[in-house]
Amino acid sequence: MLQLIPISSPNVVGMKLAGKVNHDDMTTVMHEVERKLERQDQLGIYIEMDHFKGFTLRGLIREMGLLTHHINHITRTALVSDKQWYKRSIAIITHWAPNVEIEHFTPLQRDEALIWACEQDVGAYSA
Repeated sequence: MLQLIPISSPNVVGMKLAGKVNHDDMTTVMHEVERKLERQDQLGIYIEMDHFKGFTLRGLIREMGLLTHHINHITRTALVSDKQWYKRSIAIITHWAPNVEIEHFTPLQRDEALIWACEQDVGAYSA
């Protein structure tokens, strides 16, 4: 399941992932990304993960489509999770999207994660 998180910044798409994410969920994200890209050239992504169990096959295919079509407009992704394996998986994700800066934050660092995702200047945030 994917739920969009309303974020006042015009250059950030926020979402919460829980359980399995399917094709319809990814279509929702794709529409939100495209809506924000109508007014912005670059986007940050803010993701909260809570008991995330992965993607359905159709959801994964849709995710790859999102990356293919919009990866050049995504500057950074803030990943909020208490699971340490997500932090390790960032290395794999950066292989797919080498130009996207990705950082892991704990749930206690939600505010910092959102601020970081909103920043457009790479390297402006110091942990």
